[in-house]
Amino acid sequence: MFHKTISRYFILTITILMVISLAVAGENVFKVKRVIDGDTIELENGEKVRYIGIDTPETKHPSKPVEYYGKEAAEVNRSLVEGKEVRLEFDVQQRDKYGRLLAYVYVGDIFVNAWLVENGYAQILTIPPNVKYQDKFLELQKKAREEDRGLWRKDTTQVKEEQRPSEEGVVYITKTGSKYHSGNCRYLSKSKIPILLSDAIAKGYSPCSVCGGIPEKKTDLFKYKDETPPQKEDSATSDVTVYITRTGSKYHAFGCRYLSKSSIPISLKEAISKGYTPCSVCGGGTSKIKSESFKYKEDSYNFESDRVEVKGYYRKDGTYVKPHTRSKPRKK
Repeated sequence: MFHKTISRYFILTITILMVISLAVAGENVFKVKRVIDGDTIELENGEKVRYIGIDTPETKHPSKPVEYYGKEAAEVNRSLVEGKEVRLEFDVQQRDKYGRLLAYVYVGDIFVNAWLVENGYAQILTIPPNVKYQDKFLELQKKAREEDRGLWRKDTTQVKEEQRPSEEGVVYITKTGSKYHSGNCRYLSKSKIPILLSDAIAKGYSPCSVCGGIPEKKTDLFKYKDETPPQKEDSATSDVTVYITRTGSKYHAFGCRYLSKSSIPISLKEAISKGYTPCSVCGGGTSKIKSESFKYKEDSYNFESDRVEVKGYYRKDGTYVKPHTRSKPRKK
């Protein structure tokens, strides 16, 4: 009798736990109204959901052309989730600055975020504090690259010449590392030295396994190897260079203290169009330092103004002083 009672209580407990787990899981189940692109969807309730931890090639960016493998990523995402019920799993931060939900998405037994990375439709994009599956995504991307899946495929006729990584593109290295990186790679938080891809390869650097070392097009934000920069638009803001960070919502002047961890050059016009607002400390470059008024050469900036450049150097105590500028000494 005693054993029968225990068995009944055990079965009842298991049943209750299953009901509770199903109810909790059901709270985050939604139907997908439409697929926006490879990593963003819209639910029937109007909420937009951005997949956590991954980034697919652009197809609908207002200022960028359709990127290689962007259409394929959008189509496969559509075939996976559009019109279907999906379960959303959240991490620490549930919304981005645009108000979109940030989620890991499941359809049936398929973990969509991971599936897109594993099959070469997406790269990893880790933005703290949402890092729950970072290691899993990194391992899947490594496998996709080794097996030349999707956007990692080396020999394909689909890639237009202008979209192929050019050896004249710009990548970034660090003072001590042996890898070259894309401009937004997390390993550039302490040092970020631009270099031509061809030079990086010639010096023995290899691509970063996290970001892939995808080069950027040379811009007129700096002069590299004494090349003449192209002419800018005759606009009140298009020729002014400011700097943003990977996670902030402000734009800054060169040398602002908030650029110690990341410093991404961008035109003032583009910064404003993307919703960035000026830094309250430095004013956001309102002194209008024009991009043509300085050049980058051998890890130092040269401002053709009343300032002089000071190259990086080591103090006697061993600390490193970054390259900077200072006012010219006044004549007595």
